Amino acid sequence: MLSWGYVLVQLLNIGLLLGWLGLDLWALWQMRSRTMSDTAKALWTLIVLLLPIVGALAFWIVRPGQEAAVG
Repeated sequence: MLSWGYVLVQLLNIGLLLGWLGLDLWALWQMRSRTMSDTAKALWTLIVLLLPIVGALAFWIVRPGQEAAVG
């Protein structure tokens, strides 16, 4: 018989996994429209895929290939 604590922890794990995959896919999808060199895109792809959550968050914080707003 399963305890409710075990079920809740597993649901949390599934939610974290889906959130991580969604964040990575969103970052990779947005990377396609950015104006960067092929080398920069390849490096950002490796960072996003090899560093779970941190790589995708770094992509969104740095915003490579996007013009900075002036003013």
